[in-house]
Amino acid sequence: MEKSFRITAKQAYTLFMLASLSPLVRLSSGLGARLGGRAGWVSVIISCAVFYGFIVLLSLYIKRSEQSTDLFSLYRSAFGKIPAGIAVLFYTVWVFWLAGFYLNAFSEKFTGWIMPGVPAGFFTITLLALVFIILSGKFQSFALLCDVFFYVVLLALAVIFALQLPQIRYENLLPVTHYDAAGIIAGVLPTLGIFAYITPLLFLGGEIKSDFRLFRKHGLYSALTLLAAGLVIFVTTAGVFGKDLTGEMAQPFLMSVKTVGAGGALERLESIFLLLWVVTDLAIIVMLMHILLKLVNLLTGGNSAENTAPGGSPLLKSPLLLGVYVLSLFMERGIDEMLGLKVNLVMGFAVPTAAVIIYGIKTSFSKALSKPDNP
Repeated sequence: MEKSFRITAKQAYTLFMLASLSPLVRLSSGLGARLGGRAGWVSVIISCAVFYGFIVLLSLYIKRSEQSTDLFSLYRSAFGKIPAGIAVLFYTVWVFWLAGFYLNAFSEKFTGWIMPGVPAGFFTITLLALVFIILSGKFQSFALLCDVFFYVVLLALAVIFALQLPQIRYENLLPVTHYDAAGIIAGVLPTLGIFAYITPLLFLGGEIKSDFRLFRKHGLYSALTLLAAGLVIFVTTAGVFGKDLTGEMAQPFLMSVKTVGAGGALERLESIFLLLWVVTDLAIIVMLMHILLKLVNLLTGGNSAENTAPGGSPLLKSPLLLGVYVLSLFMERGIDEMLGLKVNLVMGFAVPTAAVIIYGIKTSFSKALSKPDNP
């Protein structure tokens, strides 16, 4: 059997961040402005703080259990074998749905912004063929490639922010008072709901080389990086267009890029950014499909941390890719904006948090029972 291809904690986090940038660009500014108003940037800060708090909680489990970053082992220890299997089934459905949604979003992006008039099926099938090829190779190689592209995307965001800085109207972002509290809490939903994608990545278990120190260290780096990216995306949209207009736009950040590149030598900036945005789409779909193969492997009786790499058999990859393609044909984009993001919070944060708490209670209780009585 093929041995598992292991990636470092840093590579895993980088893959997660690159994949997160696709929905962040699409959702965090528009929906964040509608829900959070001009104080939506504060929601981004809170989301990143909660995300890092979740990472710290998981790192405590890793330290206490002396196991790898394997979510299935946590669920089995906390809930028991059968409930853990049921949880894996629900996560399989969730990840399958997410893969179909982002495949649909990818085709809409091409037909709506890049090559209108070309049938969406052409782009979808082309992407699936590329995903099949990537899944057939070493996942470690793809993770290394994502390392490079991630810093290119960050550089592009930095350039866009620098060029838009003179256009930002700070009265669109300030002041923030206690009257904005309800909006700030509501505005956490789109950003934190996207950060929930870190959780299914942890089902890769033994494919990620890490201990609790590295897991927490790179988690902090990821939280700070996503904080910077999230603030850039929100400030360069709501700060330029205002909360009302930003909330009404389908793609506010792309419109911000258009205003930067309108005329002159920067008119091709939009094309460059779109190309990089497509790379983030590829990253999130490959990540989700790799996780989906792992989950299906677990459902069919595979081991967890010591399991073989999940991309081995074309007989497994082909039906799953076909199923994701069929699902993408029936997707409604509006589902993700509210219901889908709430499901993300439950599956991505609530369930694993409950598992860590239950595991902590069970281990503390077991230690108390096994402690000898003093004479």
